[in-house]
Amino acid sequence: MKLLSKKSEHFHGESNKILWMAAKILGFLIFKITFHLEIRGKENIPRTGNFIIASNHASFLDPPLIGYVCDKPIAYFTKQEQLVGLFGWLIMRLGAIPLSKTSMGTSDIRSAIGVIKRGKSLLMFPEGTRSRTGKLLPGKPGIGLIVTRTNVPVIPVHIKGSFRALPPYSYFIRPGKIIINIGRACFYSGNQKYQEIADQIMQKISELSE
Repeated sequence: MKLLSKKSEHFHGESNKILWMAAKILGFLIFKITFHLEIRGKENIPRTGNFIIASNHASFLDPPLIGYVCDKPIAYFTKQEQLVGLFGWLIMRLGAIPLSKTSMGTSDIRSAIGVIKRGKSLLMFPEGTRSRTGKLLPGKPGIGLIVTRTNVPVIPVHIKGSFRALPPYSYFIRPGKIIINIGRACFYSGNQKYQEIADQIMQKISELSE
């Protein structure tokens, strides 16, 4: 099966409202019933304006979990191999932005900045990949560059329990409690180094895990 063609590029970072509402209903059934999802600090997500949510990443469940928590569509990156068939078609219309390669490159950073400047909010995983152990990894400087170029608030988030529910290399979901801790909005100076910003964001995420 072929990847989605370039004809669908205008959907990058955009969500179909009907599909988004259906995903929210499905998310309630799955996350609330299967995982007894607990959300702490939801009031820290701005009601107006756009922002970056920066979360730890230990499971394929993390993007839909964040999507469920947010009261409006949010864009996020996904690997090209996920964009196959019906599943690929669906996630592209739920805000997915294809990565140009296995890790974030220059063109992906430009895409992220473009999405934010169009008024959309963006989910980012500063670690750059899923943790294979469930423990936090160092942040990558890409998020620092995007933050300084867009000047939007960063909302730190820690997801607890998704690693146990669906760890890397597993195809079976294990029911259990998931807790999402949402921190207060953070702002960063354009004079800061990109890696310094990434380190500070990861520190905020780490604090939310306690």
